[in-house]
Amino acid sequence: MGIQRFGVRSYAGGRVRHAAVVRAGKWVFGTGLRASDESGLIDAGVRRDGHPLSVPPRAQREAEFIFDRLRNDLAQAGSSLGHVVRVDQYYPHWSAVDPYHVARKNALGKVVAPSTSILVERLLNLDAQMDLQVLAVTKDSGLTPEPINVARVGAPKESGYSASLRVGDLVFVAGQLARDETGGLAPEAQVPVGQLWKGTRIKLETSYLVRQRLQPALQASGSDLDLVLKAQVYLSRVDDLPAFWQAWSEAFDGNVPPTTIVPVKHPGFGTQDATIEVNVIAANESARDRIKQIECDVELVCPGMAPARALDGLLFVSGLMAIDSEGVVGAARSDASMPFYQSNAAAEMADILGKAKTIFEAAGSDLSQVVRALHFHTDLADFYDTYREWEKHIGDIGLPFSAIQVNERLFVPGTTLILDLWGFIPER
Repeated sequence: MGIQRFGVRSYAGGRVRHAAVVRAGKWVFGTGLRASDESGLIDAGVRRDGHPLSVPPRAQREAEFIFDRLRNDLAQAGSSLGHVVRVDQYYPHWSAVDPYHVARKNALGKVVAPSTSILVERLLNLDAQMDLQVLAVTKDSGLTPEPINVARVGAPKESGYSASLRVGDLVFVAGQLARDETGGLAPEAQVPVGQLWKGTRIKLETSYLVRQRLQPALQASGSDLDLVLKAQVYLSRVDDLPAFWQAWSEAFDGNVPPTTIVPVKHPGFGTQDATIEVNVIAANESARDRIKQIECDVELVCPGMAPARALDGLLFVSGLMAIDSEGVVGAARSDASMPFYQSNAAAEMADILGKAKTIFEAAGSDLSQVVRALHFHTDLADFYDTYREWEKHIGDIGLPFSAIQVNERLFVPGTTLILDLWGFIPER
């Protein structure tokens, strides 16, 4: 059986169909969760236009609305807030984070799943203060989330999330920065004060983050770097990509897992000086023999990474862009003197979805089995053109998506979109 959709809502007069929650076997995904009503606008009770500064703060009201509706959607999918194993949050402004944490703690209780929080430029609702993604297990899965205490890899107490969590044969590690016990950037992750070229900053940060944060968290949970199924990397300096990739590839001895790399503006993270944040999903050692490397010929932003890996029906895909060996694909280029005859953004998405189709088919699945699609745009004005390309592959059944505006410049000149996909491989 394929995925099941819940909380399917039509926005913008029915032009966009969003599946807020999907169930794939024993897993439930919530994607693109904002405090929007059935029309897609931010709920009037959240806005309180007549009294916008009433208590609690606006960001807390948004978060409470999101978690209240998520509670109902998860219940329909056979899960609950107590079964959440991962949360990701995107905010246009840092001031929303602390009020959000209040609502999140109230909703999730004492154990908050591994979390990643990123500052971005815009959301699909210009007046929204947050966009959430969650992953949970079903009640009937027999799986119990187990937070793992990791020495020296704790989360800030004000946010209260678990740095690492194991559920069944999967391990989730929260977004990690190259910080030390004080919460600031570790001295070992920085070029010495007063020095200009004694070490490359992004390499120092990446190496420290991997060896002192990610690897200890994985090992404490019965996993390790060679068992990573998917990594999400956020860089706040676009030009750091080549040096980052050298350090990242070295950490994995060249056997790099599927990785999505997203450029955000600086500062983009909770520790202001940090220039990189990484979260990972990995397999427990007990599942090593069940990991499947998906091999196919698609162009990725950096050489040497796996296009996708799969475990027990879950498919984890590297970040996809409309690129080939020459740069942005020809179909997404228009002559500067005649730019009005096509949407380059739509052409990019058509190329990306062609790559995604190749990967899903190589894994024994298809694009109707996407469980989470994150669009990272240079400009959200391009979103609708890119969304319409999905309809050519899956119709209007409801896409579990979110669209986020990040840096105005991506890693390849002329590109405007990075697509991050997770999928499901149904039993045949």
